[in-house]
Amino acid sequence: MPPRRAEECPLKRVAAPGCRLPARLPPGEILTDITQKEWKLGPRLGCGGFGDIYLASDDIHKTVGQDAKYVIKIEPHHNGPLFVEMNFYIRVARKHMIEDYCNSRKINKIGIPTYEGSGSHVWKGERFRFLVIPRYGIDVGKLFLSSGRKLPTKFVNHVAVQMLDALEYIHSHGYAHADVKGSNILLDANSQQISEHTQIYLLDYGLAYRFKTTAGIHKPFVHDERRAHEGTLEFTSRDAHHGTHSRRGDMETLGYNILQWLCGRLPWEKEDGGMRASIDPNEIHAQKELLLADIPLFMKKCFPQKQKPPASIESYMKYIATLDFEAKPNYSYLRNLFRQGGRLGRNSSQLSRCKRVSDENIPCDKPVKIPYLRERRPCKPVNGEGRITRNTQTLADVEKFSWEEVLATHPDKLAKVNVPSMNSPLTPPPSPPPPSLPTYAMLHVLKRMKNRQSGTLKHRIKSFDSDLKVKWMTPAMEEVAQLKRNKQLLTKAVNQSARLTRSRIVLRKRK
Repeated sequence: MPPRRAEECPLKRVAAPGCRLPARLPPGEILTDITQKEWKLGPRLGCGGFGDIYLASDDIHKTVGQDAKYVIKIEPHHNGPLFVEMNFYIRVARKHMIEDYCNSRKINKIGIPTYEGSGSHVWKGERFRFLVIPRYGIDVGKLFLSSGRKLPTKFVNHVAVQMLDALEYIHSHGYAHADVKGSNILLDANSQQISEHTQIYLLDYGLAYRFKTTAGIHKPFVHDERRAHEGTLEFTSRDAHHGTHSRRGDMETLGYNILQWLCGRLPWEKEDGGMRASIDPNEIHAQKELLLADIPLFMKKCFPQKQKPPASIESYMKYIATLDFEAKPNYSYLRNLFRQGGRLGRNSSQLSRCKRVSDENIPCDKPVKIPYLRERRPCKPVNGEGRITRNTQTLADVEKFSWEEVLATHPDKLAKVNVPSMNSPLTPPPSPPPPSLPTYAMLHVLKRMKNRQSGTLKHRIKSFDSDLKVKWMTPAMEEVAQLKRNKQLLTKAVNQSARLTRSRIVLRKRK
């Protein structure tokens, strides 16, 4: 949930699922970050489902006014989004990292907020987590609503170019934003109106997703029902509907925002904008899949009153529709689309298509339509908890696999797993099938059976082996066994001492 102005918050706030709203800290409270730098809180600027945003200043000797240069996001320690955002800023958004990137690309600025500080704070026995970032101006979402749900084409192109710059920086560090939308795109603090020369910034990294492993390998496409439909439903990408994120997903989400800014509303939104409270996310996902498979139909639904949609957004969506899940987007090509209004030369358009098509036999002078088919084997839930992944499938399943059946089925149905309905609510769930590979417990049982057959188990039991004793003896049995062992040791010691006495040796010699 994006933060809202304090005056826009209702009297009763509602926390996001699984989160708890923080107590409101008083103005003038001093917070100390991890570098022992002190920050002074000012008036509360906004609120959301996870926490609050306050004005802040690094000058603790003065009252924090409306001209403060910083803001502090505060959430309880039990909440998770701010923890994710703090880690993102520390790893990606430090000042020297952004400056080095801008110098290497020979650009002045990039729309990524800089990390100023973070830490923990205790107030009235409650522990809070906080993050300090620079303060910015109005967001594009409010400009969109105040302008009658339409923004000028030149301004939209300007925002699109700067967002592509910001996303390229984020993606270069192995992260996906996963929640690009107008309320998370803010203008510079000195700009409060539409301008083609304003610096734009991308904020709110509470859903930032690391799509690369520590080894630098792209994570595979895996359907995850726990994270399905994550983000803002109007702009959620097709991949995010499945619960996974990638660079392609951010590009697609940005495309939905650009379409909304240009035409007023998306085909799956209400007439006056927004989404119904009772909408089914799977229905929205199906509409996106259908329309992205037919871009001319998509443009016709978005611009019903225009004869021809803007060439830039049409070419942009065509590129996204043919982009592979793990492929790196051609950011320069996409930026040129909006810088030149989609009117690229014949050679550049042909070159971009040639880079996207791997088959050398396909001519580049004809548009190529690549089906949106993901190669995947989704997880199968067992009793709603355990999962059988593709790594634990039996050999019989692999032998029965047929490409004809896969191609005859819609790709989205392959990723969705329909749990069979029970005959009665009182009917117990079926037992999970045994795994194809033995577990550690099964291996231990097999080892004990093998030892019993070879006769080594009896020897181990008689010797009171500590490993077996822990596994099968009760505490009372262990006590009795210990007493018995002590008695045997004592008897043995007495016998040995009796045999070693001089009197017994003398008596034996006399006999």
